[in-house]
Amino acid sequence: MRGCFGELASGMVILGVVAAGVVLGVAVVELSHYLAMRGVVASLRPGCGGPGRTSEAVIVLGYPPRRDGRAHAVQRWRCRIAVRSLDRGRSSVLIMTGAATRGGRSEAAVMADYARDVLGVPAEQIVLEEQARSTWDNVTYCLPLAEQYGVIKIASDPFHLRRAHRYVAAIRPDLVSRLEPVRCYRPGEYLLLKAGLLGYWGWSYVRRPGSC
Repeated sequence: MRGCFGELASGMVILGVVAAGVVLGVAVVELSHYLAMRGVVASLRPGCGGPGRTSEAVIVLGYPPRRDGRAHAVQRWRCRIAVRSLDRGRSSVLIMTGAATRGGRSEAAVMADYARDVLGVPAEQIVLEEQARSTWDNVTYCLPLAEQYGVIKIASDPFHLRRAHRYVAAIRPDLVSRLEPVRCYRPGEYLLLKAGLLGYWGWSYVRRPGSC
């Protein structure tokens, strides 16, 4: 009998340690993304903007779709960030960017379908940019499409946004004052994806400090 109780107690201890580790891991992931988001917001210093702030372009950075052609979780997340960041008081457009990096349909087209069919964005509110094959390309090719709008937003995770905003400053410094933050953080959203991205961006920073 004592042996059974001993085994039960040991199992409960192990379960408690595992649970504590999971809770700690979740807290680290969420806090890291939250702080990264706050850093993005703090880095933006909106100026007088473009020709009025009554219009906006939200650039949705590309990512390869799944092998079966359906939207990848990263694409879905970026589309959701973009849609919830739309200002209903402005004339808005979503610029989906990304070439056909795996053959078949372009990243931009896959995200456009998801935004239209799942998130309910009208087709006339979506613009495609289908040449970009990197984040640098995304920014380079989309800024000429976005510069006619008073506000420019870029949709992705907060770590990726820091890089994208730096690219805007390098390519078109005159448009930096038009940048506004997106709602790129929600607690508990895409938790496993957040953990994977945190590991990816952390590893990228270790390999090449300042690259994130």
